[in-house]
Amino acid sequence: MAEIFPDEGLDAMLGIFPKNGGNYANLWCGLFTSQTASAVMGRTGTMAACIVEPAGGSYARMVVAASNWGTPSTSGNGRKVTNAQITFPTATAAWSTVNGFFMGSASTAGVVIYQANFDDNTGNAIGIGDSQKVTPSLQMDG
Repeated sequence: MAEIFPDEGLDAMLGIFPKNGGNYANLWCGLFTSQTASAVMGRTGTMAACIVEPAGGSYARMVVAASNWGTPSTSGNGRKVTNAQITFPTATAAWSTVNGFFMGSASTAGVVIYQANFDDNTGNAIGIGDSQKVTPSLQMDG
């Protein structure tokens, strides 16, 4: 599984700590059809330039409440925090192949904070009547 905190996501986090900036009340989880099932965008990638989401078919980003994040734990060489599982709306039209999820700062557009492929490095072809579940997690390696 590939994962990244791109520069724009790191900039957003560094604007909060150590600068005592305003935190996001919520993040938004989205799905991406760009990149591949085992690759994410590069470090300098941005939401506007690199994230392609499913178009139509009842797709919408899902709110991820700050209060639902669990306690950080050790995972591999770093620390990981996980949120409650979310279920995206049932597709009313094909969404193409979904290669992973991202955490963004807004329900549309915004900043991509984090992007990751699914754990099994397999894309999911979402057709009419299908839905996608995601357990959002963020990991920082030491």
